[in-house]
Order: sequence, then C-alpha cells, then structure tokens
Amino acid sequence: MSKADEVIETIDDGDFSKVDALIQESIAQDDDQTQFSLAETLMSRGLSFQAKTVYDHLLTMYPTEGQILSRLAEISVSDGDTDQALSYISQITPDSSAYAENLLVSADIYQSQGLYEVSEQKLLSGIREFPDEEVFKFALAEVYFDENKFSKALTYYDMLLDMGIKNYSGISIVLRKASSLAGDGQYEEAIDVYEDLNAIELNEDAQFQLGFLYNQVKNYNKSISILEKLLETNRDYPTAYSILAEDYLNIKKNSDAFKYAQLGLNLNELDDNLYQIAFDAGTAEDPTGAIKILEKGIKTVENPLPLVIKLSDYYVTKGQFKSNLDLLNGRDISNNPKLVWNLAKSEFETDDVKKAQENILLVLDDFKDNLDYLSDLIEILRSTGNNDVLKPAIQLYLKQDPDNEEMHNLLDQI
Repeated sequence: MSKADEVIETIDDGDFSKVDALIQESIAQDDDQTQFSLAETLMSRGLSFQAKTVYDHLLTMYPTEGQILSRLAEISVSDGDTDQALSYISQITPDSSAYAENLLVSADIYQSQGLYEVSEQKLLSGIREFPDEEVFKFALAEVYFDENKFSKALTYYDMLLDMGIKNYSGISIVLRKASSLAGDGQYEEAIDVYEDLNAIELNEDAQFQLGFLYNQVKNYNKSISILEKLLETNRDYPTAYSILAEDYLNIKKNSDAFKYAQLGLNLNELDDNLYQIAFDAGTAEDPTGAIKILEKGIKTVENPLPLVIKLSDYYVTKGQFKSNLDLLNGRDISNNPKLVWNLAKSEFETDDVKKAQENILLVLDDFKDNLDYLSDLIEILRSTGNNDVLKPAIQLYLKQDPDNEEMHNLLDQI
C-alpha cells in the first residue's frame, strides 16, 4: 500500500491526527503520479490546504505544468488571494493541456473582482479556441446574467438549449432563459417558457416569478391564482404577499388586498410597499386604522420617505392641513420638493402666509410646468400681494393653459 493510500484510508477512518505526517511520507516515498492523484483526491474532498502541500511540492519539480498551476490558482481563489491566483494563471501557456481550465479560472477570478469585461474576453477566447466545450458558453451566459445583460445571456442560453442541454452544474438553463426574458422585458415570452415547465421544474421560486409576470402584464386574476396556490404550500413565502395584495388592489377587492398586506407584514414588517398597499386598501373603510398602519410603517422601515409622502398627500387631499404640519414637523424635507410643496400649502391653509410663500418658491424650478403647483403658487402670491413674482407666475401658467380666461383676467388686473 502506498503512503497516499494510507492518507486516504486514515481520512476515511476519521483520524486526521496523522494526515499531515502521512502526506509528508507520501511526498518522500511515492512516485510523482501517485502524489498528483493524492492531491486531486484531497482537492475533491474539500481538503484544499492538504492538497496545496502536495501541489506545492510537485510544482518544484514541474514548474510549468499547467494542471498543477491551475489547481493552485483554484486554491488561491478559495483562499481569497486573487493576486496569487493570477500569478499562477499567467504561467500557463496556450499550448498547455490545462489552458482551457486556465481561461475558466481566470474568468472566474476577474468576475469575482467585478472586472466583467476582462472575464468576458477570457470566455470569448475559450469559445473560439474550444468550440465544443459547452462550459464556456454556460459561463459567459452566467456573466451576462449577473451583469443584467439579459439579451446577450439569452443568446448563449439558447445555444445550450439547442445542444439539448437543459441543466448545467445544477442550474436549470430553462429557468435561466425565463428569468432572462423577464429581465429583458419580454414578459409574454417569459410566461410561455414558465408555462411549459413540468411540475418539478416549476418550484416555488418559479411559481412566484410566473405570478409576478402575470402581474406585470396586468393579468391580475391569473397572478392571484398562481400565488395563492404557492401560499397553500408555503405560507412563509414573504414576497408573494406584496404581489397578491397589489393584484387585489388593482381589481378593486380592497378587503382581500388589506388581508394579504397584513399577512405579509406579519412576516416582514420592513416591507414599505405592504404598508402602502394596506393604507390604500384600508382608507375607504377605515381611514383611522389605515393611517395608524402607515404611521407604524414610518416608524419601522429603513427609508420611511415614500410612506411620509403618501400620508402627507393624503392629509393635503383631505384638507387635514394641521395633521400634515404635525407629520412634517422636525423632518428634514429640504431634498424632497413634493413635501416642501405640501408644507407650503398647509402653512397657507393655516394662515402662515409668509412661510408658505418662502417654501413654495423654493420648489419653483421643480414644478414650474405643473398647473396644480402654479395654481397654489398664484393663490399664495395674491395673498401676500407679491405682484413682482405673481406676474411671471401667471405667465408660466398661461404657457401651459393659454385659454384660461381667469388667468388672463388676473394678468390684466396686474
């Protein structure tokens, strides 16, 4: 029995105390091919540290051997030492039997560093030089997929499917194609691919994606059917609740929308979209309760600004200007023109005309083409008697609505 065999036998017995010593004995006594086989076995079992010991020894005798350099590069990548990995890779020449592996490993390294263009070029070289190796087509499709370059990814996923390859390295090429179609905005085509999947392929994530796609093409009833079936098997699929609640809101079934929004918030109280849907669904039947939900969301979510805007708009629309002032009091809204406008309108309606004028003028550039804003601006400026600004404000309004007799009369009066 070789020392390499003893190493593996000892590992199989679960005794790691002698492994390092036996590896050294193998290096001293076994022939080079046996040592290489030992290193490969150790590598396949995830014992890269021990494998590296053997590869390092072999490299001293075969400094240009591509397979050894490639394995050491893989180990360096797993250790997070990309510089060392690239150093090994750079020594592998195109005439080496390990050159194809070299291109793959180097592409993986560059991709991990966010250097997608370099990774892409390595894989394109692999496709040109090794046209029968599907691994390069798969790897390039994955690079494009990770970059959200879905149309390019589709080209290579379709190549693999044309070759009869539906799964690669545990990844469904069919699902990747469906996701790429969806990402490329080809929703109907993506739906067709999902609908052709068998029961095993149509896993929970695929069911969610299909439900989401039907939502995107406004087939809300179909989306509801799929997502409710998903939740029958897994009530703890949080993202399904948001889409379901939105579906019901869109078909005017507010009670169902409110129910699913509440259920979703029980699983994920940080989902700001669910707070908005719950508010929209609840305001018709229970405005006070809906407001409380939105107020809770404002206190809970990481970025409450969209919820603040929604509640502020509601208060202004309903004429609850004091409530809006209380909501915005103490908040930094300087970077949100809509809230500044809402603040100015509320100040005006509560007789703080001076502040109203100051604030509404701050966002003139943002809303100078908005007739509702210009109407509020003109009303405030008339109250303050600021005719120097009122006249150009009316002129801005008339550019948008040149036939407005009331504004023409007001301009004539000035």
